[in-house]
Amino acid sequence: MKLINKHNFISVVCISFTAIVCAKLLAELVMGVTDKNYTLNIFAILGFSLIIPATLALHYYLQKYPLIPVLIGQYIGVVAVTVASVKITDLIVGTSTEAMWQMIRSVSIPFAVSALIYYISFFRQIRKANELLSVLSDDCSQ
Repeated sequence: MKLINKHNFISVVCISFTAIVCAKLLAELVMGVTDKNYTLNIFAILGFSLIIPATLALHYYLQKYPLIPVLIGQYIGVVAVTVASVKITDLIVGTSTEAMWQMIRSVSIPFAVSALIYYISFFRQIRKANELLSVLSDDCSQ
């Protein structure tokens, strides 16, 4: 995954959305379950496919802070949006008593995978930049 910025945000969202929907459909196929709220769930997936990359992209502005608190804060932000959306949905449509925990679990898995991929690629790019700077500084000193 590339570092998320304003130039590639839409492509990251589209790729995330496609991957999550394909995983959902594959899981339904394997388990033999059909989703009675298919349309509503697809829009929920789209919403969280927008929220998770946007939250991870905030890392650019939070680089001066340690990674672990930033990551925890990002996760808490995503969970807060999840809780708010479930509460609003419950007021409009009415949800089951387990809806809150199911949505938090459903959002936690894509967030964890996305954050892992994002931060691994981020640190790889930093390592490459450091190696390049090291080579350049060695060339300049000679």
